Amino acid sequence: MSFSLIVVLALTWGIGQADTSSPPPIAITAVTPNATSVPCFARFELNLDLAATFDNPFDPAEVDVYAIFTSPDGKTLRVNGYYTQACKGNISPESETITPVGEPFWQIRFAPNKEGTWKYRVIAKDRTGEASLPDAEFAATPSTSPGYIRRNAQSPHLFAYDNGQPYLPIGENMCWGKLSDYDNWLPALGKAEGNWIRIWCFRWNCGFEWSPLDRQSWDYGTFQGLGRYNLASAWRLDRILDTAEQNGVNAMLCLGTYGEFTTGGFFNEGMWNTNPYNAANGGPCEKPEDFWTNERARALYKQRLRYLTARYGWRTNVFAWEFWNEANAPEPWVREMAQYVKGTGAAEPVDSFGHLVSTTYGTPEVWNIPEIDFTQSHLYGEANLLDVSPVILNDARQHRAFGKPHIPAEFGIDWRSSDDKQDTAFKGVNLHNALWASVLSGNGGSAMIWYWDSYVHPGQLYPQFTALRRFTENVPWHNGPWRPVEMDKPEIQLENETWRDMSISPTVGWGKSKVPEFVFEPNKDTGGDPLPSFLYGTYKPELRVPLVLKLKHDRPWRFDVHVNSVCTMARLQISVDGNVVLDHTLSAAPPEKDGEAPEYESTELRTDFPCYQAKFNKKYGVDVPAGEHTITVDITDGDWLNVTSYIFGSFLSDRHPKMNYCGLTNGQIALLWFQNADSNWQTAKAGTTVTPIKDARTILRGLPDGEYTCEWFDTWKGEASVTNRAMSSGGVLPLTLPDLTSDAALTIRP
Repeated sequence: MSFSLIVVLALTWGIGQADTSSPPPIAITAVTPNATSVPCFARFELNLDLAATFDNPFDPAEVDVYAIFTSPDGKTLRVNGYYTQACKGNISPESETITPVGEPFWQIRFAPNKEGTWKYRVIAKDRTGEASLPDAEFAATPSTSPGYIRRNAQSPHLFAYDNGQPYLPIGENMCWGKLSDYDNWLPALGKAEGNWIRIWCFRWNCGFEWSPLDRQSWDYGTFQGLGRYNLASAWRLDRILDTAEQNGVNAMLCLGTYGEFTTGGFFNEGMWNTNPYNAANGGPCEKPEDFWTNERARALYKQRLRYLTARYGWRTNVFAWEFWNEANAPEPWVREMAQYVKGTGAAEPVDSFGHLVSTTYGTPEVWNIPEIDFTQSHLYGEANLLDVSPVILNDARQHRAFGKPHIPAEFGIDWRSSDDKQDTAFKGVNLHNALWASVLSGNGGSAMIWYWDSYVHPGQLYPQFTALRRFTENVPWHNGPWRPVEMDKPEIQLENETWRDMSISPTVGWGKSKVPEFVFEPNKDTGGDPLPSFLYGTYKPELRVPLVLKLKHDRPWRFDVHVNSVCTMARLQISVDGNVVLDHTLSAAPPEKDGEAPEYESTELRTDFPCYQAKFNKKYGVDVPAGEHTITVDITDGDWLNVTSYIFGSFLSDRHPKMNYCGLTNGQIALLWFQNADSNWQTAKAGTTVTPIKDARTILRGLPDGEYTCEWFDTWKGEASVTNRAMSSGGVLPLTLPDLTSDAALTIRP
């Protein structure tokens, strides 16, 4: 094909005069389709021969290429075109090179959603005017594709395809890697019946827009600065998405990460110094926070969204556009971009195919934006949490209030290092518990483990995904709405009642607490509002909210705060019924006197936030007498304190075994999961023999009266184990659990 590029420049050379000649008018000389018929939801592609006048082919204000498609029933849809370059990849485990083939050209991609004859007209505009060709047509034939992924109309916390078929995402992060890596990872995940991944499109993987001054030996193609895109990288993303589609895997495309606005960092992930939006590199932003409000920065980000949605929007295996990874984008910015993608109001949607939209992180204000389709969280410990499942259960309760699907889109034992450092034998217990807890607590899909390349693949942990798929594949998710079950706390019979500690890991991250007080009773489920992991002092008055706990117990007990870390200093004060019982200052600074032992385990002087941050790993607490009491935890002076856990000593009766549990029901069927809490990554690492929980009983409430089949499921083997019958009378269905060494799932059907 031919391609004409005319760039108009006004130059003064010596005493000569600028060229004032008019450019030739825009012209479309040919449009070549890839086929005369395609199945519904398959790619229909147009290659254009276009003569146009522009300086930047990616700027629609300079050259705007699009097509108007008319469906068999007369509905019209605008689909934007994009500038592209054919490429050839030389791919091996040792090296990867991407070579351009031929000249760049314009392309339009579309996927029909209805059988029959479609018409289309291609239009192009530049500074000289407008050009178009007469209408043409193609045929859309029947297809087995279920279409695009949407929010489930019958169950608002779940997903479904266009045809109503349920979509339960089960998968992992696959955020970066070589093409040869994806050629290994994706078939392995698809074979295990995992069906979704998360891909980062940023500086070192499938990035589009970055500073040309930041050259690396492993770069693919060339970065060209603001508003101009790396076409080799764009080809590379197409290649990954093709491989994913061939293996039945959908992808959430994450379009940027917080490191673009920071410097330094634990992983040296800060990239602000080379960010093309940085004024030091010719960009419009003097400081990172200007990105959210600067008019030119917002316009350039929209331009990139337009390119991405034009090029990849036709794909049914694009699960969602995720604006950011862990960047605290303010609500007005998120709202503006989400509305731009979806075409809220009179404007045409820039994504003609209506993909889902989300971001991380999000405040309640962000999650309540109508155009944000699902909420997300990232859940990590510092190798200090026994297990991720109770964290996931609390996280699910917290996010259910938004009335949207929720995804724990990252999790791991330790945010600082791969799970293989704690699970050298690749037993996968933390992964296993996270998968089952996330789906059976009512999330929109499985939690996504972060360490795909160093843990899941080398450990061949893919059967964990298969087992969950076996259990859920015949669930009628389309017969909703599905909601959490009402179930009594499981208990066992004891001759003499004994008591144990209740330890709660906080799941609310950085930010001001939204909950004024928390209520706990010893023999009731502790589910409810999750506790904060940060307590703030007078240095951060805008975030400071004292923690108030209301508790009732007929015997004395002890309350402890397990302090993980402190910034600068924190004066910890614990009061019982308004009386200060503990008043202790924790300092992160080195001792003033030589030879004096510090209270902390270790400390470091942070350069990104000029202050000392110390690791304490110690408990501080008070004794509490029997009766009803109010406990207040406050930081009366200092910066902030990070909490590993809140410990309620001798608070729980041993007739309620250490167990995590959850379940869902649609009013006719119930899905339950029970986990022996001692079956966790720490006992697996230590090789500890887990004592089984025997003869535990519970009551499921709310199912219609009648007889039910109870099919127990072995979550490790991925197969049914025991089937028995149970009777619901007066909405009460008693259950006896099997011996529980690890965990078990249960389906209850009429």
